Amino acid sequence: MGVGRVTVSTLTIGYRTPEEVMAVAEPVIRAALPDASVPRAIRHSGLPVRHGPVVDLERIITEWADTHAEGVAVVIGAPWFPPRDRVRSLDPERVKGLEFDLVVLVDPEGFGDGLTGAVDRYVAMTRATAQLVLLTS
Repeated sequence: MGVGRVTVSTLTIGYRTPEEVMAVAEPVIRAALPDASVPRAIRHSGLPVRHGPVVDLERIITEWADTHAEGVAVVIGAPWFPPRDRVRSLDPERVKGLEFDLVVLVDPEGFGDGLTGAVDRYVAMTRATAQLVLLTS
């Protein structure tokens, strides 16, 4: 038995990831893959992407938990960071297909080089449904 006609479609509209996050994530993937199919975000969170030092990680997570009675956050790229109630700690390879209200990337440039590193950074960034924070050493 053969397969019938197959149609391939490209995702052109992003419903989950807010425009603020996509504005930072798109150049990351396009630098490694210029013809990447990047969906156009149609949502705005109103929250800018934040940048800071890794030493701010605990404070950022505590503030988020104290000001958000619901939701789930993730810290990506800090295997030493202990998970807690509503806050996960994962590596970039394990976040594909997941979504979080707050995504905190720790040293995203350390996720790897070349296309694999760029894809891991892009996928990790686009897990955010509300806010993204990028922390560096």
